[in-house]
Amino acid sequence: MLNRETLQSFKGALSAATRTTSAADDALAKRFVEQKPGLLATLQSSVNHLVTGRRGVGKSTTLALLQREAEEAGDWVIFVDVETHKDRSYPDVLIEIVIEILEAVRPHPTSPKKIRIIRDISKLTAVLRYLRDAPEEVMEIEEDETRSGRARGIRLAGSIERRYLQFAGNAGASKEVTRLTRRSSTNVRRKDSLLRDLIETATSAAGKKKLLLVLDDFYFIGTETQPLVLDHLHGITKRSNVWLKIGSVHSRTRSYVEGDPPRGMQPPNDLQHLSLDVGLADFLTAKTFLEEVADGVLAPIGLSVKDTMTETARERAVLVAGGAVSRDYFDLLIAAADAEWERVQSRSGKSSDFRISAESVQAAAGRMLERKQTDLRNDAGRDVQPLEARFADLVAFARDRDTYFFLVRRTEIDSEWGRQIVQLEDLRFVHRIMVTRPNTGSMRRVDTIVFMMDIPALVDTRMQKVPVEFWKPRQSDELRKSNWVYAPGWTRNPRPTRRRSAPPAPASGE
Repeated sequence: MLNRETLQSFKGALSAATRTTSAADDALAKRFVEQKPGLLATLQSSVNHLVTGRRGVGKSTTLALLQREAEEAGDWVIFVDVETHKDRSYPDVLIEIVIEILEAVRPHPTSPKKIRIIRDISKLTAVLRYLRDAPEEVMEIEEDETRSGRARGIRLAGSIERRYLQFAGNAGASKEVTRLTRRSSTNVRRKDSLLRDLIETATSAAGKKKLLLVLDDFYFIGTETQPLVLDHLHGITKRSNVWLKIGSVHSRTRSYVEGDPPRGMQPPNDLQHLSLDVGLADFLTAKTFLEEVADGVLAPIGLSVKDTMTETARERAVLVAGGAVSRDYFDLLIAAADAEWERVQSRSGKSSDFRISAESVQAAAGRMLERKQTDLRNDAGRDVQPLEARFADLVAFARDRDTYFFLVRRTEIDSEWGRQIVQLEDLRFVHRIMVTRPNTGSMRRVDTIVFMMDIPALVDTRMQKVPVEFWKPRQSDELRKSNWVYAPGWTRNPRPTRRRSAPPAPASGE
């Protein structure tokens, strides 16, 4: 049970657990719960991985635990927070990432061999910084085959040329390049063309048998340039024992693009996809996972979810969190505990023991929408306005139908507006439930996907309305209503008009 004394510890423990970290301590390692058994062992294998999940599901925590266990096993791990480079356009964002990798592999000068590596890394980073700040285009020459080995096939302008040739170890080759240029055709090429050779040189300085390169929050790179970044980084993995572990949001990630030549990394051949999402479609699994994680956080202070919440409140909290989203779940429990404390005080004015009720969970839900909207503006890039408009339309539709749910024809989920709904799903504004067929004759052969609106978006007008408990036997049939099928341009349901009662008949004789 909670009371004045234990409430503070309850909130403090959950609040500390919501902080995203790129480093795993002993306490985190001890309480960590894998969304899927064998997850960390899979990530440590010599395979490139794309790890996806909604904000708050634990991607950064999982990658931090991966780093801890891999380093304990003797591997080298470089952890790059891509969000710190989000203001860079391509190819500069790639250069920034490579510079960060170089800085991470720079050894301490404990031997002459390492001193040489340090010197090479210093030259590499100097060239990269020069390229990053240089004009957007450099020159490439098509050389005589007998000369290409010495001159490296690259001609740069002015001081950039001198710096690159100095790094190549043959400053005298500059004259050779000049002579070759006279009998070579020149082509304009973007500066990212120089990076492949530099990346290979950098990885050779790692000095360990296996290097795991972790790129967290990769979705902060624009989707149109993600394949180009991965295409260059993939060159490392193909030529050495270096493996990419990429954390991102699925609907905002594009790892591969067809073309001549194709660019990026194509699943499943170039990288394996691992999803950490456990949504409301797996309600009971999500509930078990969240409560195991919360119990691990609360155990040091002698509390548990079962002790501090009613059974109905435990179910409602999973709904409001939208599935196994640990951060949202912890934030909700903190707000719900405050709401329940206020209810207890207003009712009795005494500091009696209490458990969090479903009513307090519902009241706390309304406090979560603002942060999700902030996340949307931070994460969605140029798609912010279309996504906000789509969500507003979905909210209006749900209110018009007096429901938390809406259905989308499966054939339309790949349309432009259908993809917007999928993005809203990854951003935790809508939650996928199941596939069903509506209960009217005209749609009995039409497959539809059932989504649930995020409860915080509707809580202002739905405080007393209980969602369909679709995870319970036979309750999911309540989700098959044909008038819940959503499409842009929907029309409002006609409101029934109250019939005015007829005036009383006159009395006889009047």
